[in-house]
Amino acid sequence: MMALIIATVVSVFFLFRTILVIVGYYKVPVLNALETYGPVEKLYLPLLPLTAWSGALAFLSGLWLGRHTMAAYVLGSLGILLLLAAGFGYNSYETVSRYHFRLMPYPRWYYNLLDRTTRYERRRIAYMWLCLPWRLRLTLNSSDRLFDIWADYVILGTVREEEDEYKPERDGGYTFTRDWADA
Repeated sequence: MMALIIATVVSVFFLFRTILVIVGYYKVPVLNALETYGPVEKLYLPLLPLTAWSGALAFLSGLWLGRHTMAAYVLGSLGILLLLAAGFGYNSYETVSRYHFRLMPYPRWYYNLLDRTTRYERRRIAYMWLCLPWRLRLTLNSSDRLFDIWADYVILGTVREEEDEYKPERDGGYTFTRDWADA
């Protein structure tokens, strides 16, 4: 009985967390997905955890209703089907990612960030998110405008740190080439 209570509480918590990501009030999973390196940027697909946790909750609510009602069998079957669909989605990421955004788009803050940043800048924003105190993270999670302002500051710092070997460097308003600085 205790395991059923714990599993239900965990399912409700993570389903609520996924709904907050979809609405745009929780940015951590999306920003964690932006941290990854590799040839292709692997995005966070909120439909997959939504399907998995709602399937787990449906299955557990079927267990809560008991064996004597028809709703228990229907909810248990629905939960198993949703869990199988989520497992298929996690195993075939490329197929799901093609159709995911037609079914469930990201929140507006992500599209604003995607339009004005490069992959390097998004990765820097994701890593700078880890350095923030938890109160500031809570504030930036709840306010898209403040998050955009903070992201602009991170982008400004990123632009200052990027080095292009074919363009001259600027330091203190003076332009000089790399070979002049090494001499």
